[in-house]
Amino acid sequence: MDECPNCHESLVGGLIYDTMLHDVYDGDEDAALQAASHYGATKTEGRWGLALGMYSLDEDRTVAYRCPFCGHEWPR
Repeated sequence: MDECPNCHESLVGGLIYDTMLHDVYDGDEDAALQAASHYGATKTEGRWGLALGMYSLDEDRTVAYRCPFCGHEWPR
């Protein structure tokens, strides 16, 4: 889902590769690309999702999502 169904705020985060490159591996492109690949991402594809998964221990699965901006929840 690209946006919250309630407040319509974007739930699409930054590129996974960029996060790895700048925040985790301090400019090491090879390490950043390898780490991003574990998420199925490349240098230009693959972004973080900002929706929060609501997990049920009883059902042992994600049952809903929550918007980090307005707190609205919607079913999985």
